[in-house]
Amino acid sequence: MYANIDHVAMDFTNKPEFMFVWLGCLSIGAIPALINFNLTSKPLVHCVTVADAKLFIFDSEIAPNVESVKEALSEAGIRSICIVDKSPATANVSWTECISTDTLSKFSNERPPDSLRKGPVLTDMEMLMYTSGTTGLPKPAIISFNKLGAAPVLFKYWARITPSDRFYTCMPLYHATALILGAAMIIGIQGTFVLGHKFGTQTFWPEVRESKATIIQYVGEMCRYLLSTPPSSQDKDHCVKTALGNGMRPDVWNRFRDRFGVETIAELYAATGLPSMKRTIDSRGKRWAIELQFWGVWRGQYRTEWCFDTSNNQKNCRDCQN
Repeated sequence: MYANIDHVAMDFTNKPEFMFVWLGCLSIGAIPALINFNLTSKPLVHCVTVADAKLFIFDSEIAPNVESVKEALSEAGIRSICIVDKSPATANVSWTECISTDTLSKFSNERPPDSLRKGPVLTDMEMLMYTSGTTGLPKPAIISFNKLGAAPVLFKYWARITPSDRFYTCMPLYHATALILGAAMIIGIQGTFVLGHKFGTQTFWPEVRESKATIIQYVGEMCRYLLSTPPSSQDKDHCVKTALGNGMRPDVWNRFRDRFGVETIAELYAATGLPSMKRTIDSRGKRWAIELQFWGVWRGQYRTEWCFDTSNNQKNCRDCQN
């Protein structure tokens, strides 16, 4: 059995199976390493081996990427298993062990014994995520139980997310934004998590409307791409009240909110491997705040806040009575 701090590499596109395997690893005390599904050749082998993984689980959509490095994985003593879905475009996977999604759905849903999860403390490693690899090969960043547990709770209150909300994201689940500040947060409050397979300007709003999402998630220039599409009479035909994410540029902010009628934008900045974050919330007619928090290894905390009222006058939040 793969458990008790064994490392399991995961390579999945945005599919429900990602969530099942990820939660399954956590439930037996294994440590998942979440790999960017775009990786191939040397970077892919590097991410699997540097995680010290004993098992590599991937979905059939990216099987060709894995097939090209199967010899290297075998030489490293890593067992590979492909989760095969019902897609008619499924690649040839006869070269590896396979489990179909139908078989997966028949596995026992009995809660694994607590003894499998016994031992770790909040500061221990819960999973591995990777840097983008823009300055060399991707580097694994340790995500502690503390970070996975605290960040979703913090942002739940900050963005005023409730169990009645329907949270839509098509950002990749191997990234902390979608997994920690999306799936984990919504699981924690028992809300509804709506998962898009991938981002596309032609599919984004139709999926948001169909799912009746009340919160959408963005990263980087996604909102600029949405603004680049021709205006439509359906632009404001949705249930979205909040857009939550990071990387929206100043020249996009108001144009996006005005065109699509999104009342509140909750912008954050954080880094997977760093214990800090920055948050900005902007709702029409209301002041907005920037907050910075830093957690030291000694569990100390330093916090500072700035508020801006409608006249754009800066003042320290400690003196703010609103």
